Amino acid sequence: MRLLIADDDDYTREGLKESIDWEQYGIHDVLLAGDGAEALRISTIGQPDIVLTDIRMPKLNGIEFAEKLSQKSPGSQLIFMSGHMDVEYLRSAIKLSAVEYIEKPIKLADVEQAIQKSVRALQEKQAQSAVFRQKDELMKQKLAGLLRDDHADPNEISRLCRETGFPADKRYVSFLVRSRDEEGAAYAELEQIINDWTGNGFTAIGEQLDRKHCFIVAACKIQEYKPLYTMIHRWLSRNERNIVAIGGETSGIMGIPGSYTAARRAMDRSFYDTADRCLLSGEEKSGANEWHAGALPEFYKLSKDNPEQLGSWLSTLFAALREKRHPGKDKVIALLDTIAQTLLGDNRKLLETLANDHGFAEAGQYLKRCETLDNAESFMLAVLAVWMEEKRQTSGYSRVVQEVMSYVAANYPNIDLDLTMIASHMKLSTSYLGKLFKEETGTSIKQYISDYRIELAKKLVENEHHKMHTIAELCGFASSSYFVKVFKAATDLSPMQYRKKS
Repeated sequence: MRLLIADDDDYTREGLKESIDWEQYGIHDVLLAGDGAEALRISTIGQPDIVLTDIRMPKLNGIEFAEKLSQKSPGSQLIFMSGHMDVEYLRSAIKLSAVEYIEKPIKLADVEQAIQKSVRALQEKQAQSAVFRQKDELMKQKLAGLLRDDHADPNEISRLCRETGFPADKRYVSFLVRSRDEEGAAYAELEQIINDWTGNGFTAIGEQLDRKHCFIVAACKIQEYKPLYTMIHRWLSRNERNIVAIGGETSGIMGIPGSYTAARRAMDRSFYDTADRCLLSGEEKSGANEWHAGALPEFYKLSKDNPEQLGSWLSTLFAALREKRHPGKDKVIALLDTIAQTLLGDNRKLLETLANDHGFAEAGQYLKRCETLDNAESFMLAVLAVWMEEKRQTSGYSRVVQEVMSYVAANYPNIDLDLTMIASHMKLSTSYLGKLFKEETGTSIKQYISDYRIELAKKLVENEHHKMHTIAELCGFASSSYFVKVFKAATDLSPMQYRKKS
């Protein structure tokens, strides 16, 4: 906090500054003035939190100075000092809401008591202001949320406009702001964005949609549109990790939901175009939802009949997406997610290979977090690669043996998985199935299950975040001790030794 001592007596002024430990009250800057006019100049520039002023001073007396101070620095707390305790001065001090009136000759204890009282008053005022600001901010965010909703109650919107001071009779432009920083800690900061908008003279409110996205709506006059767009481009030049999608202008407050929807469509284009950081709303191309309708049937047919052609098919799919730049991101992600889930299924081994060999941890959620088509393509190519590798390893076997391998991949966590369970599922005799599998693969089904579990366990052990009892459970071993025993027999190393070596 900052304090101003105004007194024409040098001894009083300097003595107060040197005699009191101001920092114990949170005061780190003490300003001095020798007359009322100087005190007013210093207050105008320095905006002191507390003003300790004599009443009888040259040029401007304390009361005159205090009256002007209320205009120049309205938040300052006043403490008067005077050796002239007449009624008129007291009345003036009360009228000016002085915190305290100290009689001269001054006692330091009286000054410190008055300072303490002023500091408490300031702290209470600041706390109260913080509560009001927080309440106002929450109401503004609530209003912004309602303004996105086609079915919001108009009466509630009107009430919140009145309480927050947001105009209900202007023209409006809505925006989406997205942080494209890939770092986990980066996010779009609503408060900073609103401050930038309002700092340039525009009335704006907003809502934090998620970690990376904010919705902003600005109220303006027709003649303000061009300056608004200019300001957005300037803002983007200073905030290089952000993208703005503009939803278009609307003449009434109830038209904002449509503007928001247009902004979302515009933001979708950043999924395709990573260079453009200011995206304007526009109409979706005709046929946007039709061209990809046959993609899934084509995929299913190829994966069953000609899996070796899937790589070429996937490249053609992404080339078409880049060329047409539609449909919207959500529909593309949904399509790719269905393809990925079909290829991966419940195969934990493939998921671990994706994580360890390709760096795609949490593969099930990765697509939903993809911000660009390039990100999505990298992931899908990795999914196809691990699926094709497993397909290659089983391609030389009969349909029956391949079905056994697929059943093991889907059910290995079950500690009861064995030849009997598989034969029952396939409606074949255990002797026939066991013999056929051994003839084609050179190993028994029991050994194949054990080997499969060990190969998966190796990948899990390499990941230092997994505990041994968790790995045992995930891989279908009856206990962690049994898992350690089997693992060491297969690798000549304990799981911990294997992890250190890896």
